[in-house]
Amino acid sequence: MNTKRIWQWTAFMGIVVGLGLLAGCSSGSFDLPTTLTAMSIPQGRSGTQKIAITRTGDFKGEIEFAITGAPTGMTAKFDPVKTTTTGTETTLTLTVGEAVAVQKYTLKVVATSGKTKKEATLEVTVQVKPDFSLATTPSALTVKQGTSGTATVNITRNATFTGAVALTLEGAPAGVTGAFNPASATGATSTLTLNVAPTASEGTYTLTVRGRGDGLDKTAQVRLTVEASPGFSLSATPTAVEVKRGESATVALALNRVGGFADPVQFEVEGAPTGVTATFDPNPAPADTTTLRIASATAAAAGTYPLRVRGTAGTISQVITINLTIAP
Repeated sequence: MNTKRIWQWTAFMGIVVGLGLLAGCSSGSFDLPTTLTAMSIPQGRSGTQKIAITRTGDFKGEIEFAITGAPTGMTAKFDPVKTTTTGTETTLTLTVGEAVAVQKYTLKVVATSGKTKKEATLEVTVQVKPDFSLATTPSALTVKQGTSGTATVNITRNATFTGAVALTLEGAPAGVTGAFNPASATGATSTLTLNVAPTASEGTYTLTVRGRGDGLDKTAQVRLTVEASPGFSLSATPTAVEVKRGESATVALALNRVGGFADPVQFEVEGAPTGVTATFDPNPAPADTTTLRIASATAAAAGTYPLRVRGTAGTISQVITINLTIAP
């Protein structure tokens, strides 16, 4: 075999081997979307986005992810940060610190496999931190014992706070309870109903309305004055009298009116023995006093008798006892 044939054979075999090596190498690659879906994230919050990878040909390489252009206080996490040889996606989580300025940022997601690098543009808008405040209207209520009163709880939300606010009442005295409608407010208001029992003590109290939502805790105050329920009480001077048969005596009755009570009071006596009559002047009593006159007939039996003096106005009734002694 001459030299020329040897050279030709060697060249031919080199081409064959080279083609075989090329056939054994990967001929594919990978791609990212040119632009990712824009994200809006409030200060102090996080947002996520799945990023799809398109593999072409028979590409089997691992792909590693990073991000550029993020401002101080914004952090990125990829899951996974490096794909397997067949992985087709990763999840990006962006966390925005509370101090990051409210504005739009342009970031780059960088995917690298060997010497191949691809980039995708991501626009992130940082929004103001979610927040809300509470106020009550009116901020002061006067409620009588045995009744109820209402106040409106106003919830002022900023643009990024949309969650429910769970409302509770703190600082209510014994005999006072509060109910919210709704108790978990998704709108701008809730109605607070304060129920004051007849036994609640009179006085002025500062109650706290607390609202919690989305990790926030806010308060507002409402001032509650509990007044006596409308009514009256009776007192007598003296509380014991002695009357001789055939004579009479008088007792001064006083009405202590409370809670704005102004109705006239009708009086009567219960338990008077035979021969004893009782009259009131005036009756009914429009003001705060009336005079009870007790008269004993000559035939009335001597002895001591408890007289029940009852005053009535509508559904309100009060009774005091006067001890009457009939002397011989």
